[in-house]
Amino acid sequence: MMPHGPAHETAPLSPAQQATAADLIEAALKIPAIRPEPKTSYKDPTPPQPTGAQPVKQDDRRVVPQWAVGVAVAGTGIGLMSVGVGLGAKLFFESVTTEGVIVVALIVTAPVLLISAAGIALSKLRKASPPDVTNNFNGSVSIKNDNRTSVDNTNKAFSFARMRIAGSGEGKA
Repeated sequence: MMPHGPAHETAPLSPAQQATAADLIEAALKIPAIRPEPKTSYKDPTPPQPTGAQPVKQDDRRVVPQWAVGVAVAGTGIGLMSVGVGLGAKLFFESVTTEGVIVVALIVTAPVLLISAAGIALSKLRKASPPDVTNNFNGSVSIKNDNRTSVDNTNKAFSFARMRIAGSGEGKA
């Protein structure tokens, strides 16, 4: 018996409808509560086929470039100095005692240190350019520079230069 009445009146079920409802309830009760999980992986049971290829040594060449180290160090310095700027501003706005002189000194020096850290980071980035390449040639080498200037009424500043390197023998890089 239901603890409360239905929200609206319904007609009673016929004997055929009652039998169908009972069959559906019985079928639902026979469904297992825990279903096996579907298989998500597959292992090939066939043995591996060797190809005869020999293993190749993989050298570990993970080297951090200098510019990345410089940027990381400068970024850490900038982050620490921003904390100093924030604390200095907090002290400045909260202080009304003799500490005000020290706070003003902090507020003045923190941006200077911040700018200097940014300058150091930029100088590290400039120094990170690739090194100069020196070419060693065997045999005689003759270098001929050919400078020409094009005369044009519309653009008189246009000019170009060519460099030709002629030599006998193989060049070494």
